[in-house]
Amino acid sequence: MKNAKLITGIVLLGLMVGLALIGPAIARAALFPDTDPIGRGTFRPFQLPSGEHPLGTDGDGRDGLMVYLSSILPSFKIGLIAGLVGASLGVIVGFAAGYATGRIDTISRIIIDMVLVIPTLPLLLILAVYIDRWDLNKLALILGFFSWAFAARVIRSQVQSLRERRYVDLARLSGAGTVEIIFTELMPALLPYIAYILSLSMVGAMLAEAGLQIIGLGAGGLPTLGFMIAKGLREGVIGVGLVGQMLLPAATLILVFLALNMIGMGLDEIFNPRLRTTVEER
Repeated sequence: MKNAKLITGIVLLGLMVGLALIGPAIARAALFPDTDPIGRGTFRPFQLPSGEHPLGTDGDGRDGLMVYLSSILPSFKIGLIAGLVGASLGVIVGFAAGYATGRIDTISRIIIDMVLVIPTLPLLLILAVYIDRWDLNKLALILGFFSWAFAARVIRSQVQSLRERRYVDLARLSGAGTVEIIFTELMPALLPYIAYILSLSMVGAMLAEAGLQIIGLGAGGLPTLGFMIAKGLREGVIGVGLVGQMLLPAATLILVFLALNMIGMGLDEIFNPRLRTTVEER
């Protein structure tokens, strides 16, 4: 079934992934075949945009365009790992809390509520004392672990609603077990929510990484979109005519969010019969 939002989101996300994978190689071959454009001190710092340096150079004497292109893939990795960790934990806990009743549901709900009110930033500050160096995987795993509670709450409420539906009762009467009901009856209906939660978790992790960079807790030395934004703020690139070094990373984060959001809405229209009927009537 064709869905304009789903197709548009997939195409847009595919373009961004393609830019992350092959963009640096193409730009380097075209502009800097014999130079390391992201090495410190390679060029004069704070050069204005030109034919040789479309985004100028940063305060470390690196080409702004190459730093930008090289920062997309690490940001995607952080978002993907954190999103998968957070969404997976949230789905598991949400299904367990939503489908079960009695003590299991009560305990799960209390744990979810406790995690939701725990302030994340102080915990990250404490962890920074014990972690000598933040790398991409450590940062992504930690961000993913702190994001599962929201997903669990959303999934729990949806499962509680679906478990009382007539088709679920019919599945129980036919002899289907709990695992079979979850994967054949409940999971397909919740795919749009899971996709949407994954998109929010991915973008949330990418934005959180940017915030951590600003306060000095990011993965030091690893170029990410958040690193470019934070570095641009520290160096005042807007005041020296290098606004593109901040706008492009910020715009990329927005485009990634829009792409993932459109994919989630498209899946919702496909799997939700009422939405599908409304869209087909237009």
